[in-house]
Amino acid sequence: MHRVHLIHWNAAEAAERAERLQALGYDVASGQPAGPAVVRAPANDPPAAVVIDLSRLPSQGRDIAVALRIQGGTRRAPLLFVGGDPAKVTRVRELLPDAAYTSWDEIGTILAAAIGAPPTDP
Repeated sequence: MHRVHLIHWNAAEAAERAERLQALGYDVASGQPAGPAVVRAPANDPPAAVVIDLSRLPSQGRDIAVALRIQGGTRRAPLLFVGGDPAKVTRVRELLPDAAYTSWDEIGTILAAAIGAPPTDP
């Protein structure tokens, strides 16, 4: 079973999204992002992928993703962005073109593909 790290800023929605990922067969680590631990924890024990919900605070999601790319432990972990305003997602996509982008309706297929083909030179 692959472990994924879910980053979401709303506790109730995060719990719902984690249940969805668990139903797809993933072991999910999640919690509301707070301080440097949001980057250090996954870097110390790298997950198979990091899922970042962009429906709330997309600029913070972008910043966390960039910080994860800098960390040695998570540099090659697939990043998967879910949801978000299309205009804001376009800006994130320009900064992190090697990440995967999807909706919660399509997450199963895209997450499996991202884990199966992690970035080689992010």
